[in-house]
Amino acid sequence: MIVKNWRGNAPTIVHRSGIDWRLLSEIGEKGVDPESACLRGMKFVSLAWLQPGLSYKPHSHPNQEEIWYIISGKGTMRIDEEKRKIRDGDIIYIPVNGVHQIINDGDEMIKFLAMEAEVK
Repeated sequence: MIVKNWRGNAPTIVHRSGIDWRLLSEIGEKGVDPESACLRGMKFVSLAWLQPGLSYKPHSHPNQEEIWYIISGKGTMRIDEEKRKIRDGDIIYIPVNGVHQIINDGDEMIKFLAMEAEVK
């Protein structure tokens, strides 16, 4: 049985502005604790935090799709040319090659789960 708590993982900085705890990773990913490498179809599941006033730079993934679940906070999500306000309880699908950006224009930390899968 694999049970991971985000408090036991060291965070990294992603997209120069977010804090990310990689919880589970794909099998064979370099530098991953073998105990957390349990995913065959997905690349990872991460807990991410984004501070007020910060955003990820717009970016895309040529061979991956993502799902983000907003745990807490409010902000704006951009996928391609569409922008929408987001808040806790929202789930967001980001398609392959979708240029996406999360913007924390609220006054509290946005906390979300990010799940990424490789599309072959």
